[in-house]
Amino acid sequence: MSYDCYCDYEQPRWISIRMVKAARKEHRCDECFAPIMAGESYEYTSGYWEYLDTYHTCVRCVELREWARISVPCFCWAYSNLHEDVREMVREVVHDAPPGFFMEYGRRMVKIRQEAARRKTVANSSGFRKSVP
Repeated sequence: MSYDCYCDYEQPRWISIRMVKAARKEHRCDECFAPIMAGESYEYTSGYWEYLDTYHTCVRCVELREWARISVPCFCWAYSNLHEDVREMVREVVHDAPPGFFMEYGRRMVKIRQEAARRKTVANSSGFRKSVP
């Protein structure tokens, strides 16, 4: 398999911070929109694209992104669009991919959806304030 390493997305001019830390307060994952509860680990990213922005990404979505990067050497993605970018990548490479590739993608997405639903239920019962679609 050969891949072009060209991304349509605007790359950040700089990223000042990218780190995994424990949440001190509730946040919302910018990828799956599930709550990130206080005490949970998540990835915090701050950078400058056209403007200064910050992103909170739950551990499960970080794992999905890393799986995609390992699976396809030149995986292009944008913050807040990870799930669509991974879905598109899977559609493009599924015919050339090793057996089980599509099932691995499906397994990861089911896990993310189940955990997101569980966290939304917990957040709603505990009075999580941010709107969660």
